[in-house]
Amino acid sequence: MAAVTEQTPTPEPPTTGVPEIDAALAAVRLDGPVGEHHQQLSAAVEVLQQVLRTPQQ
Repeated sequence: MAAVTEQTPTPEPPTTGVPEIDAALAAVRLDGPVGEHHQQLSAAVEVLQQVLRTPQQ
């Protein structure tokens, strides 16, 4: 008899409500090669800094 396993649904990532930030964070994939993590995080931080410098009203 085979065991039945349930898969836990992957929760949606939280959102900030700022489309530029949400898109930048969604692009970060830390499950790939470690050598690419720095570049992805750096790009997300760059977008965050840009949005904080020029806030939309």
